Amino acid sequence: MTIEKFADKVIETDVLVIGGGIAGCPVAYKAAEHGLSVTLLDKSNVARSGSSAVGIDHYGGAYERGMSPQEFWDEWNRLGYDKAWYFGGPFSDHSRLYRLYANGMWAIEELEKMGVNMRWYDGKLRYIKSVRDYPFLRIQWYRCKPEMAAAVKKIGVNVLHRTMAMDLLTKDGQCIGATAYNGRTGEYVVIKAKATVMATAACSRIYNPETPVSWTYKFRYHWCPASVSGDGWAMAYRAGAELANMEMTERGYRYRDDLCLSQGNRNNEGISANQFTWNGEPMWGRDRKDLEDTAKTPIYVALDNLPEDFHKRIELAYVDERMISFPIAEKRGFNPRTHWYEQMDDRPFQLHVMPGITADKDFKATIPGLYAAGDCIAGQHDVANAATSGFLIGDQMPEALKDLADKQINMDQVEAGRERLTMHSNAPQDTPPMEVEAAIRYICERYIGTFRQEGKLYEGMRRLASLKREFLSQVHASNPHYMVRALELHNLFNMAEVHMSACFERKESRGFHRRVDFPEQDPKYDDLNTHHQLVDGKTKISWKKPAPLDMTLKEDR
Repeated sequence: MTIEKFADKVIETDVLVIGGGIAGCPVAYKAAEHGLSVTLLDKSNVARSGSSAVGIDHYGGAYERGMSPQEFWDEWNRLGYDKAWYFGGPFSDHSRLYRLYANGMWAIEELEKMGVNMRWYDGKLRYIKSVRDYPFLRIQWYRCKPEMAAAVKKIGVNVLHRTMAMDLLTKDGQCIGATAYNGRTGEYVVIKAKATVMATAACSRIYNPETPVSWTYKFRYHWCPASVSGDGWAMAYRAGAELANMEMTERGYRYRDDLCLSQGNRNNEGISANQFTWNGEPMWGRDRKDLEDTAKTPIYVALDNLPEDFHKRIELAYVDERMISFPIAEKRGFNPRTHWYEQMDDRPFQLHVMPGITADKDFKATIPGLYAAGDCIAGQHDVANAATSGFLIGDQMPEALKDLADKQINMDQVEAGRERLTMHSNAPQDTPPMEVEAAIRYICERYIGTFRQEGKLYEGMRRLASLKREFLSQVHASNPHYMVRALELHNLFNMAEVHMSACFERKESRGFHRRVDFPEQDPKYDDLNTHHQLVDGKTKISWKKPAPLDMTLKEDR
C-alpha cells in the first residue's frame, strides 16, 4: 500500500509550520534563513491570514534589552499578572516567559529585517504603556501580513495557501508531519516533516461571537473567525499532546456599540475611559454579578473625559481597524467623543491567555517533534509575544532536528484522513456545517456560561455527546469550502468536550473559572495548573506545578 493511493500530493520537508500569522511567518522565515526546507500552510491566504488579517494598531513585547531573570521576576510580580489572571499562582512556564521578555527587542529588529514596517509616520518607533505599565508600540500595521507573505516567499518557503491541516502524523510517540486539505482544489495532502510547529491561534468559536449576536451564524469575532476554531489545539490533543488550563475562559467585556472604539484602542495610552451603571453611578471596582442582582445594568463606557489628542490618536489607529466606522457613526448620529458605549455583560467568549498547548521553555510540546508558537501556547497572550516565539523557534530548528529520528509514515493515519473526507462528501443527509456549529455554541453558552454548576455541566456534556453522535457523520460537504467547515467541526467538538470536562473537574472558583456550587478558592490547587490529555478516547486530567524560573538563563540575543 502506497501513500499515493490515498493522497493527491505528498510533500517532504525539514520543518512544517501550520498557520501563517504573526507567529507562523517568523518561524518559517527564520528556519529558512538557516538553510532548512520549510513548508508553511494556512487555510486562508498568508497575505491576509491570521488574527491580524487586515492589520492591528499595537504590538506588545517592546521590552528593554539586558533584563536578567531576577529583574524579569521582580517586574512580573510588580505588575501582578499571575494574580490578575489566575488568582493564586503561576499559570505558565516562567523560563519561557523570561525568554520572550528578554528577546522582545531582538524580535522587533528581526521583523524589520524581514521587511515588516514597525515605525510611525515620522520613521520612529513609538513606545507607549497601558494602564498596567505594559510596554508596547503603537504601529500602523495594515500592511504587516502582505509584507510577511512577501518575505517568506522571497526566502524560499514553500507556502500552501487555502490549505487546512487536518491531523498530525505520529510514529512511536513522535510527531512526523500532518495531513491537510486544500479548500479550493479539494486535494488531500500528506506532509512528512522532521519538526512541526503549531501556530494556528486560539479558540473562540465554541461560544457565540461578539456583538451583534442576533443572527446565529454571525462571524463577528474579535480575532479573525477562520483562525479561532481551535484547529491547532485540537490536532495536538488528538495526537496525544497535553493541553493546559482549558477551564479558564476569558470573559467578555466588549462593546455592543463599538463604533470608533475597539477594545485594542481603549487603554493603550495609559488613560482610562469612565465606566458607569445605567443610572450614572461609577462602575470601577464593583462586581458584575452584584450589579446584575441589584438592577444596575447595563454598563456604559464614556470617553468624554479623554483629551482631544487621545481621540485623534484613536482616529489614526483606525486606519488599521475599520476606518469605515467613522462615516457609519456619523450617519447614525453617533458621536464617538460624547456618546456612551454600552458594554456587554459578563459572559464567556473565548479560550484565551491561559489555555492552550503545554510547552516548555524551548516551546516544545509534550510529544517530540511538535512545537507551539503564539496563541497555541498555554499562558501566552496574542500578538504581544507571537513574533518573538516564532523567531526563537525558527532559530533553534537546526539544533532541534539533530535530536529527531527519521520515522516512516503510519499509513493507517493517512487512510483515516481520507475516510473522514469521504464521510462528509458522501453524507446521506444535507446537514450544513454551520447548523451543527451553532448547536455547539448554544450548548456551551447555555451549560458552561460564566457561572458554572455541576448539574448544568453534566447536562451539557450529555447534550454535546448526543449532538456529536447523531449529527457529525451527517454533515454534508457539497464543495471544498463546506469541507473545510466540516473539518473544523471535529476540532470544535474536541475543544468543547475538553473545555466542559475541565470546568466539571475543577471544583472551586479561581481566575476566569467560577463555580456557583463551589464559590470559594480551594488552597490545595494553589500553584497548580490543569493538564488535559486524550487517553483511550477520554480526557485525562492531571494537576501539575509549572516549571520554576531558571535564574541561570541569559537572553538569546
